[in-house]
Amino acid sequence: MRIQGYGEFQQMRKASQKDDAQLKESAERSEAEEVESGSASDNVSISPEARRKGKLRMASDFREAKVADVKARLEAGTLVTPESLASGTRKMLEGLASGEL
Repeated sequence: MRIQGYGEFQQMRKASQKDDAQLKESAERSEAEEVESGSASDNVSISPEARRKGKLRMASDFREAKVADVKARLEAGTLVTPESLASGTRKMLEGLASGEL
């Protein structure tokens, strides 16, 4: 049994494969030329949700740094708070009133 048109199909298939190979080669050449010339570029799009998560992460890092700083200043006795100012002022006034200062 012989299939008519099979030879034509084979020719069209070979031509298509040749065209595909040429297109691939041309695309690779174009990409290489863009890279060499420095005109190649990539684009990135960041979703609004990702932006919010990034801001939260940065805020969290900031808080951790601030907490560590406050702890260190508390331990060193150099942290000034409204309570410590009030206590120091009260002691100073008591010392003045009693004549100790």
